[in-house]
Amino acid sequence: MEEQKLSYEVVENLRKVMGTLPEERPPVVTEFHNMSDEVEVTLEDNMTNPYKSMFVTSTSTWGDNKFEQKWPITSPEGKFEVVKAVLTHNTLPQAREMVQFIFRVRGVPRWLFDYHTQTPFTSFMSIGCRDNNKSDVDIITVGDRKLSDAEKNTFNELKQIYADVLNEDQSSWQSGRTFLPQSYQHSYHFGQNLLSLVSMRGFNASGKFGDNIKERSLAELYKVLVNEVKNKFPFIGLYLDVIFNDTDAILNKIRDYKFDNLDEKDKRLFYEN
Repeated sequence: MEEQKLSYEVVENLRKVMGTLPEERPPVVTEFHNMSDEVEVTLEDNMTNPYKSMFVTSTSTWGDNKFEQKWPITSPEGKFEVVKAVLTHNTLPQAREMVQFIFRVRGVPRWLFDYHTQTPFTSFMSIGCRDNNKSDVDIITVGDRKLSDAEKNTFNELKQIYADVLNEDQSSWQSGRTFLPQSYQHSYHFGQNLLSLVSMRGFNASGKFGDNIKERSLAELYKVLVNEVKNKFPFIGLYLDVIFNDTDAILNKIRDYKFDNLDEKDKRLFYEN
């Protein structure tokens, strides 16, 4: 059977419906914002029940191969104890790899996205600039330093050159990217599993985020991310505090945690079949 491919016209029509076809040329407008005020991380998609995933995969090596029966016949309290054992490395911590999250990020500078993509075992999909007009995109700064008027003028001049190149013809959009400052506001999606998330505490050789501007900015992004996860799965959010805090202290808190103290958002998931 001959492979069916979407025609160029079909793809362009789909993009037009979604509002992603750059038919209009926006004016060259630049606003300057600090990342601390703009960064957003949204939990776009996740497993329905990450606790069940950890339980089922970690107990699949126990006893016979009827792993699908173990979750229904185990009490909610028993399921919780298995999950705690996974999180505290007392049984098959690899089960954390089965818990997947997809996040949407906006309000960060483009250079931070490039740095973030160095994260292992993480998948990224980014909005492009090959055929998306960035003439009106904002500039995102980081840290406490304020831009001088001369620096702001430089950004404006670069964006004007970019817009002028784009106005030549459609084929110039590829080369137009050359003139975009790497501090322009960027948006992207990324997928990361639970094991990879907690491994962010060792993003560099020191075992913690460093004090340089790149790592401080990435840490700021992950603090917003952890709060987003806590809103959906409070107990997993508590576990993710190991990214920024003493690992032993957090793991001891996990070990001592009682089922009755779980947030109702979490507790109901242990009662599901």
